[in-house]
Amino acid sequence: MEEDSKKEIIALSIRAVITITLILIGKLWINEDFSWWGNLIIMLSAYFIIGYDIIIEAFKSIFIEHEIFNECMLMLLASVGAFALRAYGPEHNEYMEGVLVILLYQIGEMFEDLAEEKSKDAITKAIDLRKDKANVEINGKIIEKESEKLIPGDIVVVGNGMKVLCDGVVISGSGETDESSLTGEFILISKKEGDKVVSGSILKSGSLKVKVSKPYSESTIAKLLDLVENSAEKKSKATRFITKFSKYYTPIITFLALLVAIVPPLFLGISSSKVWADWIYTALSFLVVSCPCAIVISVPLAYFSGLGLASKNGILVKGAGYFDKLEELKKVAFDKTGTLTKGEFSIKEVTPVGVSKDEMLEYVAAAESNSTHPIAKSLVSSSKFDSDQIEEYVEEAGSGVGCVYKGHKVKVGKASYCNGVDIEGVGARVYVSIDDKYVGYITLVDQLKSGSKECISGLKEKGITTYIVSGDKKDNALEIGNELGVDVVKYELRPEEKVSFLHSLIDEDDGSVAYVGDGINDAPSIVLADVGIAMGGLGSDVAVENADCVIMNDDPSKVVSLIKVAHKTRNRAAFNIAVSLIVKFAVMILAVIASIMGTWSLPLFVAVLADSGLAMLMILSSLLLGFSKIKK
Repeated sequence: MEEDSKKEIIALSIRAVITITLILIGKLWINEDFSWWGNLIIMLSAYFIIGYDIIIEAFKSIFIEHEIFNECMLMLLASVGAFALRAYGPEHNEYMEGVLVILLYQIGEMFEDLAEEKSKDAITKAIDLRKDKANVEINGKIIEKESEKLIPGDIVVVGNGMKVLCDGVVISGSGETDESSLTGEFILISKKEGDKVVSGSILKSGSLKVKVSKPYSESTIAKLLDLVENSAEKKSKATRFITKFSKYYTPIITFLALLVAIVPPLFLGISSSKVWADWIYTALSFLVVSCPCAIVISVPLAYFSGLGLASKNGILVKGAGYFDKLEELKKVAFDKTGTLTKGEFSIKEVTPVGVSKDEMLEYVAAAESNSTHPIAKSLVSSSKFDSDQIEEYVEEAGSGVGCVYKGHKVKVGKASYCNGVDIEGVGARVYVSIDDKYVGYITLVDQLKSGSKECISGLKEKGITTYIVSGDKKDNALEIGNELGVDVVKYELRPEEKVSFLHSLIDEDDGSVAYVGDGINDAPSIVLADVGIAMGGLGSDVAVENADCVIMNDDPSKVVSLIKVAHKTRNRAAFNIAVSLIVKFAVMILAVIASIMGTWSLPLFVAVLADSGLAMLMILSSLLLGFSKIKK
């Protein structure tokens, strides 16, 4: 919780305690002979202690902002009216009710602030999942420093296997980084002095000293937090409805209250002060009950709590309005590599020609042992070999690698490099030759992420059509699509063709369309979709910044969780609106009936409870949403 908000809540709590104490003194300890003025002085003191800011705000809205019909003005009219009705009868304690109007309203506001801060804290904790500590060199010594505290000029030491936590320039050292999250291509990039490195990449070999070029405030995480906390620009349909509703609702209710105060006494033809006081009292109840704060506060808060619930589940949603689009979702298109698959290869099949399987794997592992390519890892781990027997290691960019192993010339790579012939089919293939003689090939396949099947099946259960939109070869894309049960698979698409296909889905105009991706090549599609979803763990900064929702741990099943959060949020907002309107109109009707019967009148504090009391209950309803569970 921010320090300023904490101080405001503490100050209001102290004011509320003092006010309640004064009410008890005025109610219990004032001598009956002095109650007519003693009670007034004490209650006025309590009134100004708890309500001075509301009084200031009400007058400011009238004379500076030229806005008469707002919540503060309604509260001021109702409370002042309660004080003015002292002649109606001491047994009703209008002085106390006048204070209670403001007290309960302020308590409701305090609960709103607490609930909002609670949701903000949840979002902040989710974002902390991506924070880490960097090794910073200062005067020859290495100290740990949180990534958010890195500033331009800091020297960060990055070791083998470590994640780069900053954008910067290499000042010493060399190595190779995995930038697949940025490019979508699983090719290691050589880095040396003077080269730029980007946050989110992983150093796969070597070591680097990097000079930070961007502060944390300009990082992806800082921007995400800012977008989440300032999501008002992307309001939900419910929130926009409430804004319009309040604009017309308040003056209408104020006009009706005026009619209730004037018309019945005139119609009845009774000039008794008692009759006039009864109907004015009823009109004041109207004003208090009618205040839309229960709706105005709780509905946006329900959506904000929904943002907090999403963040607790590892999902950042950059605006409440996206919950409405997610609720209307009919189609979801996925990038394949890095989104549904890991981008990590495993051996599917070994096809030797003229040699044994074990012998071919041994020679391949030896040839690939010095390679830094991601595919090489799988091949090296596939067999044992004698590193002392390796000689004359060579690497030909774009073709393959080779060496002399046990006196034999070994080549591993493209078919043309190994005197082989390209073979169509599922997976990536590396071809092998020994002493310039083709001896077979190895088929490798990309591995599915653990949550991919759960994601697709969950979407299909909800009647949502699923698509794979991939730049990969036909066989590979269809293999993954069939394994997952995806409805439609598009393959061998360039980024611009992905955008064109997504346009066609959107143009069908039969519901919202979402796109899920991770790389910079996915950014145009993410921007175009009704809901753009990015993988945020090692996803491209460009994709993350342009996405509407970010899955922090790269788990595809979180797409289904996101839809469930949207559904729960919309339902809770609708519940709050329905309950608020039903209770308010019921109390209004009851107040009019009481005045018509003339035997009793609705106590003003009941009207207060129907306003501020109801508001607190609806705030609680919204707050509980943030603590709910998302079923798998």
